[in-house]
Amino acid sequence: MKKIIFLIVLSAIIVSCDDYLNVTDYTQKSSQNFPVNYDDCNQALAAAYTSMGLGEPFNSFMIAALASDDALGGGAPFNDNARSYDRWMKYDPDMFKNLWKNAYRGIFRANKLRESLDQVDFSSSEQYDLVLGETYFLRAFFYFNLVRLFGEVPLILSAQEPVNYPKSPASEIYPHIASDLTKAIELLPSVAYNSDPSRLGHATKWAAEALMARVYLFYTGYYQQSELPLAEEGSVTKQMVIEYLNDLMDNSGHGLVDDYRNLWLYTNDYTKEDYKYTAGKGLSWAGDGNKEIVWSMKHGVCTYYDDAQNNRISQWFGVRGQHENTIFPFDWGFGFGPVNPIMVDQWILDEPNDTVRRWGSVIDMNDPREGVRDYFNNDPMLEETKLYQKKYSIIQVYTDKSDPDTANWVWDGYDNVVNGSSLGANSSQEQIFIRYADVLLMHSELTKTGDGINQVRDRAGLSPVSYSLENLQKERRYELAFEGIRYWDLLRWYRSEAGVIIDQNQNGAPVFDIDEPATYEANLTDRIRATGGFMQIPEFEIGLSGGVLEQNTGWVGNEGNLIY
Repeated sequence: MKKIIFLIVLSAIIVSCDDYLNVTDYTQKSSQNFPVNYDDCNQALAAAYTSMGLGEPFNSFMIAALASDDALGGGAPFNDNARSYDRWMKYDPDMFKNLWKNAYRGIFRANKLRESLDQVDFSSSEQYDLVLGETYFLRAFFYFNLVRLFGEVPLILSAQEPVNYPKSPASEIYPHIASDLTKAIELLPSVAYNSDPSRLGHATKWAAEALMARVYLFYTGYYQQSELPLAEEGSVTKQMVIEYLNDLMDNSGHGLVDDYRNLWLYTNDYTKEDYKYTAGKGLSWAGDGNKEIVWSMKHGVCTYYDDAQNNRISQWFGVRGQHENTIFPFDWGFGFGPVNPIMVDQWILDEPNDTVRRWGSVIDMNDPREGVRDYFNNDPMLEETKLYQKKYSIIQVYTDKSDPDTANWVWDGYDNVVNGSSLGANSSQEQIFIRYADVLLMHSELTKTGDGINQVRDRAGLSPVSYSLENLQKERRYELAFEGIRYWDLLRWYRSEAGVIIDQNQNGAPVFDIDEPATYEANLTDRIRATGGFMQIPEFEIGLSGGVLEQNTGWVGNEGNLIY
């Protein structure tokens, strides 16, 4: 009898221990208790979106903008980072460490959420499809950024225990990107982009269709293929991509805003009548998440060093050395990416009547229409051209309009005027990845028709043109100037010879080096031939892998070191 009682007690202890080991953890989130509902899934998605990390110095947008022939490196003499991207060279063996880390963190979070959905209590199949579709989109987005930058990277499709993976060839990675986007298109709802304001900033079916077109054009262009293969059987054909874009154009609700300049923050109601260039023109900023924005990253106001939230692109591209409000409404910054004067001259030659886009995109410090007061650079800078881009610049607001020296507050893009003394910490302008104008231009390129081109030109007040690759290339260069797209276009059109085009278009540009006249010279012809146009894998990651990862061609040892 005593033995039976003992066994019963022991059994109870075992059951109790088993229950104890599996109880819900109420103190912190873990794979046991998270995610379990739709709200949890949205939190997990937010974590994945945060991994896009555009605030992290430096990112794919900044790299592509500086590597193109539309902007030079700029910055102070100690800003080797900016000029290294401009010249496709290295200043540090781990200069892409954070970019690499952020991308793979986002991939892990998307994989982890996708694999956790079976434990989630969804109230409808629509919720399940929405979350699953976004995880596929995000994984495709992160991998496309990685593979464009590095050419070949480890392909990780599950959130398993850490393993040292070798690089996978592009021919293996792109099919998974295409398959992920195909699934996202199938799963995400076919509703107007603005049907649910609470979803602002989330991926949509339309963003997936547009990204598929961008992936298709890059893959088939750079790798000289006729179709984009899928991970499973089959492929994405040109006609399929055209149909995706037709669907976007017909059903998304996206379209062109009425005036090109209304896309950019300098036309906001707080400053437009105080800025000489915009005053009296009837302009009005179209706002965050407007109908032309197909896919973008949202930002917030934060402390100076909180790189994950505020839009530091605006800070890096800001005019250097301006501390006396001489360039209102634009605030000062680091002076990266001064506009190439040869590009502006070519723009005038190609499109003399394209004044809305040209001067809606470029600040000319010597142009009296800008209202610049006594411009001078009181901070040493290299490769200054006195031309800067307007699209991503911190916007100031007058606190006392009777005193021109009181523009020390910043319009944050969310109907707030905030103290701007912390150099761009309050810049929350969204970073646009794909605009509807780009969709129209991709459609023209795929169909070889002038329809999309001429819709874009009509908005700019320009006469129609017939389709040709040359006309398409010009239109993309000027419509999408300084938006981090030009370099990828050149790479897919010209591949390893892209450096020849860039050198032709920027070498010999007149610049100022610490206020002394100079001439810009680089050598992207040899660098892009040597590297294929792809960047250096962080040496830290190669060491961490125990040598499983191999460095990209053109970056081994001292190859490509930045030397002055």
